[in-house]
Amino acid sequence: MDDPENKISVLCLGPKGSGKTTLLKKLQDADGIDYTYSPVPTIGTNIYDVSYINKNGKKQVLSIREVGGEMASLWSNYFDGIEKVIFVVDTSNLCQISAAAVMLYTLLAEPKLKNAKFILVLSKMDAAYRQMRNEALLMLQFARLSTELQNAPILLEASPLTSEGLDTLRSHLAETKRATKVAN
Repeated sequence: MDDPENKISVLCLGPKGSGKTTLLKKLQDADGIDYTYSPVPTIGTNIYDVSYINKNGKKQVLSIREVGGEMASLWSNYFDGIEKVIFVVDTSNLCQISAAAVMLYTLLAEPKLKNAKFILVLSKMDAAYRQMRNEALLMLQFARLSTELQNAPILLEASPLTSEGLDTLRSHLAETKRATKVAN
């Protein structure tokens, strides 16, 4: 894992059940992600290779490490060399948003992540949960984050089921500085 071309520079974090696995599988263009899909909670880590087209028109692959929400106390073991953090919040679960806010603020205060770009993904933004958006932003104190932090998180609304927001997320991920391996 010392090879810089194979270095994982993106982490996907968030509370248990926030939709990290589903989001990343959909970014990989996995089949079978629909309203009947029921993922198993991640106990440990998963690595997802996400393809995108770079500025030169070449296909690139970016590896993203997902660390399960159950492992929040161990997340810091994965912070070295991280350039981007995708932090996923389930907007359909208002009870979880307060805990997610504490987790997010802890990550934003982490010295090892001071130069990392944060992408705050409001997940499960399907039509039934649209009304939860404002409540989630209020509970996360996003307006305050945006004005007080020098490196404020990028806010992105996404739904793996409808693919809303996935192209925008892929674009933000493609902006990574670290060299990535060329896909075959």
